[in-house]
Amino acid sequence: MPRWMPAALLALASLLSACTSGAVAASTPAPSAPSTAGPTDDAPLPDGVTSRVLQLVDPSRTTDPTPLDRGNADATSGRSLPTTLYYPASGTGPFPVVVFGHGLDAVPSGYRYLLESWAAAGFVVAAPRFPLTSAGSALVPEDVLDQPADVSFVLTQVLALGTTPGDDLAGRIDTEHVAVAGHSAGAITTLGLLSTCCADLRIDAAVVMAGEFIGFPAEYADPSVPVLFLHGAADDTVPIAGGRAAAAASPGPTAFVTLTGGTHTEPYANPGDDRFDVVRAVSTDFLRWSLAGDTAALGRLRADAVQTGVGALTVDRLSG
Repeated sequence: MPRWMPAALLALASLLSACTSGAVAASTPAPSAPSTAGPTDDAPLPDGVTSRVLQLVDPSRTTDPTPLDRGNADATSGRSLPTTLYYPASGTGPFPVVVFGHGLDAVPSGYRYLLESWAAAGFVVAAPRFPLTSAGSALVPEDVLDQPADVSFVLTQVLALGTTPGDDLAGRIDTEHVAVAGHSAGAITTLGLLSTCCADLRIDAAVVMAGEFIGFPAEYADPSVPVLFLHGAADDTVPIAGGRAAAAASPGPTAFVTLTGGTHTEPYANPGDDRFDVVRAVSTDFLRWSLAGDTAALGRLRADAVQTGVGALTVDRLSG
């Protein structure tokens, strides 16, 4: 076990307490979970976007609901990672890939409005459902330490679709342009994929929404990877100071968008939130700029991020 691992497990255990503590009615989602008022799996897709689910299982690893109990017999073989794909319904592409990680006690469909907008902008978006941090699971926050490997596995499987005869995405995937993104525990996972402990060197860009370094060394493996941070100023679950610290440590192209009055989840999942349009526009601009060669998207990002009383571009170390 790496020296940083025991402290990481304790830090992640405290995250679950932060996300689920307090007097919360049974019908009210935990603060890190998108509202149940959001889209459902069978909600109509926007024009030009299609979706399907890949029933992925990584047989090389295990799922352990009690990772703090060494020598336990609870671990089971394999990691079940059903993955929802959103992608352009037509066009030859090739389309860059974005792998998205959900928050604690959440599911991919809770972020559909955002993920579908990325697909409409020309990306293949893959959103796995993690085995021990998704809604309805045992909710084991320490399992976030295993999620970077989950994302890497999912990425490998999705990239392979581009060369799979007969697949709807055969010949339509840009395997050279890849981003990772996530919210809350998924954002922590995203930072793990950039960290020296768990880096996936196929990653060309990252979007961190309400995240900070918890459980992973705060050392970036590749200083060339551009990172976009979006964080609510009123986030009581993952306070904005942690996000600012992660951005300050980023050695490469970095932007930080402060969502004025933004809470932990609504700006990323609820189109009725005043900040959602900023999140959608800025993240899409960033992906277009960093992955799709759209040089004009950087100017749009800078304009879309600055909305009086809603958003501010408080760090801008992006080139161009």
